[in-house]
Amino acid sequence: MAHAREGRIERALTAVGTLSLLALMLIVFIDVAGRNLFNSPLLWGTEVMEVLLGLMVFVFYPVIARRHGHIVVDLVPVPRALRGFQRLLAGAVGAALFGVIAWTCGRQALRSADYGDASAILGIPTAWVLWGMALLACLSALIFLAQALGAWGRETVLAEEAR
Repeated sequence: MAHAREGRIERALTAVGTLSLLALMLIVFIDVAGRNLFNSPLLWGTEVMEVLLGLMVFVFYPVIARRHGHIVVDLVPVPRALRGFQRLLAGAVGAALFGVIAWTCGRQALRSADYGDASAILGIPTAWVLWGMALLACLSALIFLAQALGAWGRETVLAEEAR
């Protein structure tokens, strides 16, 4: 049951990220074509692209963390006996970094809500965007923490050791 729920959440996040990328590409295409062919760019294009870019990046962070899809560079050969500690350390560092990102975005969302910040043309409340980023960064931190504690990724660890 838990794996099915995790799979649905991962698929939903992937779909949202993919759709935001598609929307981003369409808006850029329409904006560039309108600017170059008709001398009339999308007035709201930049604001929507900024929100979509933030959404796309932060939606894919938990998916990449869950799939162990982050970039790994082996600079120092680690003995097989220390690989578990290496995974623990990597998960702990990832959890700490995304925890800081979540906290910072949440703090900025509170400030933005207090000031009533919104985008200039469409009036998109900045706090909404920042709360979404904070929530997704928190989800990434929790995934890294779970990986550090060994709750997830056993099949991935076995696949890595088979390589």
